[in-house]
Amino acid sequence: MTDPDSFSVRVLARTTVATDTVAFFLERPAGFEFEAGQFVSVQLAGFDTPEDGSDDGERMLSIASAPHDPQLMIAMRMRDTPFKRHLSACAVGSEGASVLLSPAMGDFVLPADPTRPLVMLAGGIGITPFFSMLRHLQHEAAAGRPTPPVTLLYGNRTPDLAAWGDELARLCAELPSLRVVHVIAEQGEASLPETALGSATRPGLITADVIQQEVPDWQACHYYIVGPTAMVAAMQDCLDACGVSPEQVAIEFFAGY
Repeated sequence: MTDPDSFSVRVLARTTVATDTVAFFLERPAGFEFEAGQFVSVQLAGFDTPEDGSDDGERMLSIASAPHDPQLMIAMRMRDTPFKRHLSACAVGSEGASVLLSPAMGDFVLPADPTRPLVMLAGGIGITPFFSMLRHLQHEAAAGRPTPPVTLLYGNRTPDLAAWGDELARLCAELPSLRVVHVIAEQGEASLPETALGSATRPGLITADVIQQEVPDWQACHYYIVGPTAMVAAMQDCLDACGVSPEQVAIEFFAGY
């Protein structure tokens, strides 16, 4: 990364937020501003590039923290790649490893109209920009500002792969305009936390029928889709089947992570 406006920041901490999913907390540089849903380029300092050039030590990652948070948070599914091995083993805290951070990028952000109902369709680690958005909406609501009705349909293969399960349950309790539906392909033995209101779990996959059953006034909503390429394509097909206009849909691809 050669951006002259990049920041050198330390890795402050890391924590597991789901099976094989880790969140990393980074210093937030003075003057670093972003909108909920945006992403950054993260480049590892001191990274040993493999001889075959298969990994350059840089990733584009959504910011999972909210704009009002004092630290920056990113999260990723951990796989056996040089980038992720380096980050999972690096020093953290006051002497934490350094990474280069770009300014925030992207237009996958909340609409200006705070009244239009929103539907967030996430698969796996695609929850990260939505976690930022939802925490921002919680902050707005606590300040007395209007927030839209939001339905989050969050698909995972098993319950233990759903990131921030406890936090999403608390958000439902604190943000009455939010409803979270966990859609689990294979139930297994694990379970997800549920609140009395605003949270539900159903088996299977996110389909056009599921959208129409779980989303009030689904034809009038603005849709956001995040996930692997195949999942995004499947969600587009679902919305096409529902008769949702492409102008009502915003998309963010997570490929190769």
